[in-house]
Amino acid sequence: MTDRLLKSKKILYVTFYFISLCFFTLSTCYALPTQKVPNKDASNKNSSNNFMTKALKLTKQFSDVERLVATKMALDIRYFCPENSSTKLGQTEQSGSTRQCLQPVTKLPQALADMVTLTGLGSVVLFAENLVTTKQVIQLTHDLQQAAVQSPSGQPLIISIDQEGGRVVRLPHATSFAGNMAIGATYVDHGVTFATQTSTVIAKELNALGFNNNYAPVVDVNTNADNPVINTRSFGENPQQVAELGVAAVNSFQQNGVMATLKHFPGHGDTHVDSHLGLPLVTHDLATIEKQDIAPFQWVINHSTPAMVMTAHIQYPALDNSTVVNKEGDNIVRPATMSRKILTDLLREKMGYDGIIATDALDMAGITHYFDEVTAVVETFVAGADLAVMPFKIRKVEDIDNFYQFIKEVAQRLQQKITRNPRLSTELTQSIVRINRYKAQYCQLPKISLAQQFLLAEQIIAQPKHLALEQALADNAVVQLTAKQNSLPVNIDEINRIHLFVLNWQEFGALKQAITSQWQSAGKTVPTVSATVVAEGDTQSQIQSDEKLAKADLIIATVDTKIASAVSSLVDTGGAEDLLTQINSTQNGQNKVGYKLLLRYQLQQAQKQKVSSVLIAKGSPYLLHPYRKLADSVLVTFDDHIYQKIDQLTNKEYAYSSGYTTSMAIIFGKQKARGKLPISLQ
Repeated sequence: MTDRLLKSKKILYVTFYFISLCFFTLSTCYALPTQKVPNKDASNKNSSNNFMTKALKLTKQFSDVERLVATKMALDIRYFCPENSSTKLGQTEQSGSTRQCLQPVTKLPQALADMVTLTGLGSVVLFAENLVTTKQVIQLTHDLQQAAVQSPSGQPLIISIDQEGGRVVRLPHATSFAGNMAIGATYVDHGVTFATQTSTVIAKELNALGFNNNYAPVVDVNTNADNPVINTRSFGENPQQVAELGVAAVNSFQQNGVMATLKHFPGHGDTHVDSHLGLPLVTHDLATIEKQDIAPFQWVINHSTPAMVMTAHIQYPALDNSTVVNKEGDNIVRPATMSRKILTDLLREKMGYDGIIATDALDMAGITHYFDEVTAVVETFVAGADLAVMPFKIRKVEDIDNFYQFIKEVAQRLQQKITRNPRLSTELTQSIVRINRYKAQYCQLPKISLAQQFLLAEQIIAQPKHLALEQALADNAVVQLTAKQNSLPVNIDEINRIHLFVLNWQEFGALKQAITSQWQSAGKTVPTVSATVVAEGDTQSQIQSDEKLAKADLIIATVDTKIASAVSSLVDTGGAEDLLTQINSTQNGQNKVGYKLLLRYQLQQAQKQKVSSVLIAKGSPYLLHPYRKLADSVLVTFDDHIYQKIDQLTNKEYAYSSGYTTSMAIIFGKQKARGKLPISLQ
């Protein structure tokens, strides 16, 4: 009886496995038409024939599981060097290694187009290097989609971008908002108004350019003053406030045709390690995690339908203390990106999330220092992720064949996992269904011509109404951090000379423009403006600028208070491996000339000579402690950008900053500082 029962169970198990595998195979072929070949010009006939031959060959070579793997990948095409290309500016050559390609992809090379078509790649990520002009961006996203829809699945791409606003932006010439902490500074007086309005504008501009997914909003609750990677990218330190602003952002993105992405689950707000550089550990107990870290994610899931959640490369032992073997053979606590307990048991089942789970970039050191590429992708798929973001770099023609092999190795490893756990087959099928559901909703291709798309985008990108909102956010977000008695506002009638202490000429131009506007609006003659421009590198003359300072009635200085790290630009620009090469060969301008040391000296001299001083700070308020007692007044504009504008009357170009414009209005009494700091400072 026992033997018969065991035999029956065995038959049942084999049958279940066979059905699961069949279901998996059929489903992953979800829409497998006859292989389509891209149309080519007559001049490219040979290229077309070669493509057809390779396409037919590879179509037969790629199995259903391999196609599924490609569908679940999001590659960046930041740089690509065609065969026999010469060394480009910015490339480096190291002993014993091949040249690194840093040639931006601004026009889709045929080799990359073929790769997208042949593999049925699911998603791509674009960066600032890819995006030059409005017309060029639309052409690039159009060409990518044309390559994608000719793939065996016929599915379009998810085309993603990090356009958070503030510190993390990618698009040139688009409307440039000050970012999440600036929005958080408006919450007390305006609730979710600015989160709603700015996200609407960002989504409209992205949609016009061909993007259908934004890796935003950040809903991490920043509670750690030493956090090198989140800080001003957070709405603040109050979980409920972050949650409400997050819902507003998600709804506004998605109502305007762009998938939103909540990040970085289960929370990156209380870390002092940047996951671009290492593997952070959060030691919160379960109660703290539920009340603080995951609370905004849960609130947004309950009150909206976010299309995507991005994982964090962070260890959370209170959520999952199981271990995984790293490439050195050591057992380490699983990062959230590879944790089934966190992605499936918690996020999917307990929190009820049914959207796409995407990993944070898998080229970040929080992963690459510990795992090889294949292991990283397989582990995160098994954990429950739908999209592996930036798991493999294609920079040269030969990398494409290596990518094909990479897909096969991942598929082979997944097949081994399926053999041990047949349930994984169904989960992978469900993952494809989930991805395609959101593609059907958000990734429909434009029904108008390219020429019409160009015209429409030009009317939308940075239109006057959008720029007015950019200024309105600054007007309501700038915080007066400190001010000695009667130091603000400054009486405009008593100012004849202003001395500026700035890093570069662009800052000087933006400040002078803002000063000029204040005087002209008051109908007065613009005062004499002198400057110390530290980036010129003549430290001795900078220290000897006391004479200019002594003649001034007011000194206005600026400081960009990002976390003092040589690799902080990894956060701003995205990516890791490519950027590290560049950063190692250059230095941050402020560190190079000791800007902050010179700034403190200049403010001390102003105190000694009894010259009124105002410090305008961009970036993290957490880092302003050294200056708060040196300057008479400190204003915080958060992550404000400086860019060039065209004067409609004179047709001349000038530097502009919405935060500096607001700051001057506060300094000279045209308005009061309205922002309320959404974090606590010691």
